[in-house]
Amino acid sequence: MIALRALALVLLATPALAEGGPTDAQRDAFVTAITANGCKMTEAEAETKLPAAGIDRDTSGLITGALISEGLASISEDGTTLILKTEGCAS
Repeated sequence: MIALRALALVLLATPALAEGGPTDAQRDAFVTAITANGCKMTEAEAETKLPAAGIDRDTSGLITGALISEGLASISEDGTTLILKTEGCAS
């Protein structure tokens, strides 16, 4: 389900990304929150942990889409978890 949402958000967010999209600070806060959560986060966890980091649902979708398209994140096979592949999360 999260994979479908992420894909939909990527497609819908393309114009928003061209208009500036999330700030570097928002992206850093997003990556830091997920890194602190063991480099992965379920949609349920994201509902509480990302707003606490100052990231709303729309911004989360934009950042998720960007990270996936850059090869810095993926969605678990069951579609429930975002997995970071950033430097701090290299396995």
